[in-house]
Amino acid sequence: MNTFYQPKPIFLSCLWKVSLLIALLFLIQSAQAQVNCTGLPAWSSAAVYTQGDQVQHNNTGYEAKWWTQNEDPATHSGQWDVWINLGACGSGGNTPPSASITSPSNGATFTVGATININASASDPDGAVSKVAFYQNGNLLGEDTSSPYSYSWSGAAAGNYNLTAVATDNDNASTTSSAVSITVQSAGNNPPSGSITAPSYGATFTQGSNIAISASASDADGSVSKVEFFQNGNYLGEDTSSPYSYTWSNVSQGSYTLSIVITDNLGATTTPGSVSVTVQGSTGGDCNGIPQYTEGGGYNAGSEVQNVGSVYQCKEWPYSGWCNGGAQAYAPGTGTNWQDAWNLIGQCGGGTGGNDSPTVNITSPSNGSTFTPGSTINLTASASDPDGSVVKVEFFQNGNLLGEDTSSPYSYSWANVSAGSYTLTAKATDNEGASTTSTQVYISVTSGGNPSGDLPDRVLVGYWHNFDNGSGVVKLRDISDKWDVINIAFAEPTVQGGSSMSFVPDNSIYSTTQEFKNDVALLQSQGKKVLISIGGANGTIHLENATHAQNFSSTMTSIINEYGFDGLDIDLEGSSLSLGAGDNDFRFPTSPRVVNFINGMEAVLANFGSDFVLTAAPETAYVQGGYSTYGGIYGAYLPVLYALKDRMALIHVQHYNTGCMLGLDNQCYSQGTADFQVAMGEMLLRGFSVAGNPTSFPAFREDQVAIGLPASPSAAGGGYTNPNTVKTALDYLIKGISYGGNYTLVNGNGYSGFRGMMTWSINWDINYGYEFSNNYRAYLDALPAARWTPESPTQTPEVLEEVFITAPNPFSDWATITVTLNEAQETSLVIYNQVGQQIGTLHHGTLQKGTHTFEWDSRSANPGLYFARMVQGEQTQIIKLIKK
Repeated sequence: MNTFYQPKPIFLSCLWKVSLLIALLFLIQSAQAQVNCTGLPAWSSAAVYTQGDQVQHNNTGYEAKWWTQNEDPATHSGQWDVWINLGACGSGGNTPPSASITSPSNGATFTVGATININASASDPDGAVSKVAFYQNGNLLGEDTSSPYSYSWSGAAAGNYNLTAVATDNDNASTTSSAVSITVQSAGNNPPSGSITAPSYGATFTQGSNIAISASASDADGSVSKVEFFQNGNYLGEDTSSPYSYTWSNVSQGSYTLSIVITDNLGATTTPGSVSVTVQGSTGGDCNGIPQYTEGGGYNAGSEVQNVGSVYQCKEWPYSGWCNGGAQAYAPGTGTNWQDAWNLIGQCGGGTGGNDSPTVNITSPSNGSTFTPGSTINLTASASDPDGSVVKVEFFQNGNLLGEDTSSPYSYSWANVSAGSYTLTAKATDNEGASTTSTQVYISVTSGGNPSGDLPDRVLVGYWHNFDNGSGVVKLRDISDKWDVINIAFAEPTVQGGSSMSFVPDNSIYSTTQEFKNDVALLQSQGKKVLISIGGANGTIHLENATHAQNFSSTMTSIINEYGFDGLDIDLEGSSLSLGAGDNDFRFPTSPRVVNFINGMEAVLANFGSDFVLTAAPETAYVQGGYSTYGGIYGAYLPVLYALKDRMALIHVQHYNTGCMLGLDNQCYSQGTADFQVAMGEMLLRGFSVAGNPTSFPAFREDQVAIGLPASPSAAGGGYTNPNTVKTALDYLIKGISYGGNYTLVNGNGYSGFRGMMTWSINWDINYGYEFSNNYRAYLDALPAARWTPESPTQTPEVLEEVFITAPNPFSDWATITVTLNEAQETSLVIYNQVGQQIGTLHHGTLQKGTHTFEWDSRSANPGLYFARMVQGEQTQIIKLIKK
């Protein structure tokens, strides 16, 4: 989602000056001589133009005001249109020639060593073409002086290239063609291999030690260019020559996952298995008088606390803000990212041979439990001390003391609990004063609305600002009751381009985290769904490897648990998702950021049940853009949507901040029109072919599809559409009632199960007088009950009859998976661990009709939870495997 600031008003006293200036500029422009169009490229409907780009078209010069594609300058050069009319072409009467590349086609792929034949057409309306020169990335390849114009390029190295042709006429005027993008890739490059050779798995070090990390690396068909070293996904350094090593100095206490990324001479990478190590703290003296850490305790740089038997100090700004973050992420010594906020000072107890701290765990309630307001919640804990006795166990909610128990079994009854989301902890203290705080348990207290039930038949979705961008701020409890789904904007990476996520309620809106949690619970008690949205215009994430995927999944899971969110909304923009060269099948993506995001999301979903609400709000280029171009950001969401399609509750593509987009009829439609809403909507409801891919992207169910629009003209850079226009489009899309537009539905009866509308944003809707929520709530409520039935042209054949485990589950060493198909199908069967890392591939290729058995040898895997992910054609199924 894009966020915009309100423009400052222009003083009325200056308007006469502005009017005079406009009039003078108009007179000057009218009196201009003809434009010299020499060198200006001819306008192409397929090319993308940005602000300042100049073209010629129909013997007239034009300049683009902003991003545009397939918007004819001749009909889009009015006062408020995208093109500026510079005037008629003419420099001494000569008209420049025209040129275009006829082959290769845009997006073509070649292998290193192949000869690339480049052909161009060129003509001159008032003379003759004297030559056509051919360029790659602006570098001259060669030229041809006679038709047919061509050049054969040999010896192209691996890479991406933009090809252009420049035609020159007999009066030396020239024109550059639109660029054609091609890719030259290596033939069968095998990725490198290797492993971490030291330290060993489970090695233990002392705080302040230097850890020498070494690795082996090789490449069967080339050479290793570098080995990069990481700890918990954070870059440490790299080595470009064998033996590959890195020394990590003065390491703080904690648990670390060490990993490497090996890159070969052609850019292929491999991330081998990681190694876990532990760094133990040195002694730090008596902890008497040092306060126990509590979540959100108002800590500043230099604040000292004790937790789990050690003393910690809050880091200097800008890291000090994290000291007050959520405990699951930032509790010193135990949080998943505590080292971002705290420095370890040392252990409590006064030295070796001193008192050992007790242990404590909450045994009831279980994590994620739900209660109704007014309930009595019975808290129980187990606690013990290895060298003494436990004198008391204290129970806390959100850091506030509830009570204590001095004898086993340790328990406390918390009566008449009000609605809200709560974090429970227990602290055990032994006979020498050492104390330990338990792992947190998250619970929710809600009433009514069946917060874990289904979404309504028709939904209205809005984004809530956790910031002030000029649209105004509002607390969740004060928003309109017309919304069904409220997306909290946004959880963002701790650093731009990072993988660890963070969310903290804005303290200018909520004075405490608990107040925000209570508002979330209040909306849930009213039957609303409250989701955390990731990304936005300023929330770029880069998941380059499995460690990044693990960081993402663990921090997002912590955020969802801490605040009691009902689900997650994917709103990634910019470079978060991008397709690399050679990635040409959305069913089996190879681009690291795409693959690792899918793995990270599946790891998040594995922590929640089927009632978890997953939605997505991509921009049109990332989805429908894949129809015409598959590469870069175009179509980059398709592998994600395909992998998560069966778990996706809603997809509401942003029908704004976009250029024109091709519909299924191959016509380009502009945002802000009824045709745009219908054409883009039907692409998701019908399915569409994907450029360069071997198969089409399948249709979404009707009940999964909604449309996203800005709530006001100020809410986005473009695409605001009057509700009357949108409702006309919806009548056609849902009911089949035509408005006589340019786009004709493939399914003329419409899609009665269409789910609803989304907007950016709730805040902008309030700012604009509730136009969006008032109009579309009434429209959606007036629709008849959805009657979705899949049409035979878009149904997926039921090729997958049965998938089951024949060996015991849980199992010990071998897991046997049996698959039965009723027709041949392309099949992938991959094993992942619980953090989304791929650890084995059992099959990738075509399976024939019948029953097939696959065995996974897990003897090298640790006990725990694993997932078998089966992709067959357009279907995905995930099976949980438990190794004892």
